[in-house]
Amino acid sequence: MVTDRELEIMKVLWARGRASVREVQEDLNRTAGPVAYSTVQTLLNIMEDKKGLVRHVVEGRTFVYIPKKTSERTIGELTRRFVDRVFDGALDRVMVALLGSKSPTPEELDRLRAMIDEAQRQSSSSAEADEPAAAESATTSEES
Repeated sequence: MVTDRELEIMKVLWARGRASVREVQEDLNRTAGPVAYSTVQTLLNIMEDKKGLVRHVVEGRTFVYIPKKTSERTIGELTRRFVDRVFDGALDRVMVALLGSKSPTPEELDRLRAMIDEAQRQSSSSAEADEPAAAESATTSEES
């Protein structure tokens, strides 16, 4: 799992693409409140050695850190884990909780409807693509 502070560091790296410990510290001090250089350095070491979230290159005497995964991929993985752990994978329960925590604007509701419609279209088209293969498999089994 990624801690809140590690996620803040990842956001800095995603925004910059790559950054030294000092650059990460400066950005965090501006956006998330004061943090010591040594704390950022320790967290980046843990994020590289134990969690595999970042890698580094050496430029002169400076370690420059680079995220190993895109923000989309990392957020997707974190979201899946969260939904599985907290909601036992039930998307409807997630939506009820989200909608109960904050009233969506009409624009947000329109975007949600469009995303649900698109997911339904994709689900239907993938089910249709699977049907011929299932029918062919059943036919092959009956002929044997």
